[in-house]
Amino acid sequence: MCAQFTVNFPARGRTIQGHRAIQIFDKTLPQMIKKALLYTSLDSSAVTRHVLSVEDQEWVRANLEVRGLVAFVPDGAVLPRKHGAADEPMEDKKEADGDRPKLVRFHSPDTLRVSFDLPNMGKTLAGIGIRKGITLIVGGGFHGKSTLLSALQLGMYNKIPGDGREFCVCSKNAVKIRAEDGRSVSRVNISPFINNLPFGQRTTAFTTQDASGSTSQATNIMEALEMGAKTLFIDEDTW
Repeated sequence: MCAQFTVNFPARGRTIQGHRAIQIFDKTLPQMIKKALLYTSLDSSAVTRHVLSVEDQEWVRANLEVRGLVAFVPDGAVLPRKHGAADEPMEDKKEADGDRPKLVRFHSPDTLRVSFDLPNMGKTLAGIGIRKGITLIVGGGFHGKSTLLSALQLGMYNKIPGDGREFCVCSKNAVKIRAEDGRSVSRVNISPFINNLPFGQRTTAFTTQDASGSTSQATNIMEALEMGAKTLFIDEDTW
């Protein structure tokens, strides 16, 4: 295991304050390491729950290929975040009128529901299984399409218990694709998507210092495929 963090030296102007730096290395850092990284200082039941959850998430992800799936989202998952800049799940509070909950948990359509028998937790986990091929997620505005995709595009990473997106998993070779106006491109073959640019510019070896939305997205797709991506997530709002 490797823990990495950054320590800023205390300074006055361009001069490091040596005595305060000694205190950081002699007292502050050892205390932080003892409280955060040593098993004896942690809640053993919480650590065990975390390890078992991560192992089960890895197991589900490893079994996607066997089931012909590229992603899975469990019923009851909390996909929306507290707000746009937060990583914490949205709280399950009532609306102002008190008639209905503000939070809507994920629920799979019956036609796409699959289940996994978790090896550690000893229970059956049901939810939506997204199969190989082309899958379109449609719906009106503010119906959760982008929220679902945001959870899926992070599915190659394991979540901590309480995140709400535990077991929202995808294949490890998945990539989120979006447009990047203004990015530079060097000799990328985007001809499968675009082959008629102004001034006769070649698209079999496309090069530019200021790509447009369409050419940047075509480039991102071709680069992802070249790097071995087998699953592409594309959100219409980011085209």
